[in-house]
Parts: sequence; C-alpha cells; structure tokens
Amino acid sequence: MKEQLLESLRKSLPPIITRQEIERQTGKLINSRTLANLDALKLGPEGKMKFRGKAAYEREAFLRWFAKHLKEAGND
Repeated sequence: MKEQLLESLRKSLPPIITRQEIERQTGKLINSRTLANLDALKLGPEGKMKFRGKAAYEREAFLRWFAKHLKEAGND
C-alpha cells in the first residue's frame, strides 16, 4: 500500500512542489507550517528551494523524505 501511494504521488506531483501544494496533494496529511518547522530544525526534505519567499522541494527529494517517515497502520 505504501509503494502504491508513493507511485501515485510520483505521477501526480509536478517536478517542483511548494509546501502548500504538498499539503493539498497529501490530503492535509502534512501541514505546510509543520514542513516549515521541520526545515528550521534541519529535519525536512533535502533540497529546499526558495523563490520570492515561497519554499519548494524537488519531487524526488520530497518523496524520499516522505517514504522514510510514512508508516503503514500496525507497523508502529
């Protein structure tokens, strides 16, 4: 199930994705402010970019980070 979700996101996400779009594309599973806080702690996805004050990530870097933190139910 985890791999299916990641593959679906890989197909639907643009090559560069903003924090706000990540929030929307994950069904608000990840809040954009949480990502900002994790970035400040150096715990967010690698390869953060900024353009006119908006933070964004490269799709594959985000998906690697997301996969590392995503757990299937019952695998806590």
